[in-house]
Amino acid sequence: MTSFEDEKRRIVQEAKIRDDLKGKDPGVAILLSFFLPGLGDLYCGSWVKAIIFFILDILNLFLVFFGVGVIFHGIVWFFGLISASLSAKKSASRKIQRLGRSLSEQS
Repeated sequence: MTSFEDEKRRIVQEAKIRDDLKGKDPGVAILLSFFLPGLGDLYCGSWVKAIIFFILDILNLFLVFFGVGVIFHGIVWFFGLISASLSAKKSASRKIQRLGRSLSEQS
């Protein structure tokens, strides 16, 4: 009976670790960046890229008065979608690296 409980506990722990190491969902990241460039990067934990996209979006507000903000916004929006997708795909590898560092520090 103890063997069965140990096996059950091991399976649950493996499932929890697998879920913890799963990266962010690229679909959610893209959807968030669809509405506001940088929001998908923020969701994925890429703070620097998120801040850059937020600054570029604020810059767009000023450029609208000069007639080039709409074109610039389209470019920033497009690259924001791509950046969010790439950040989501990299989020799993960042989690694995952090786990590896924490495990090596414990040893």
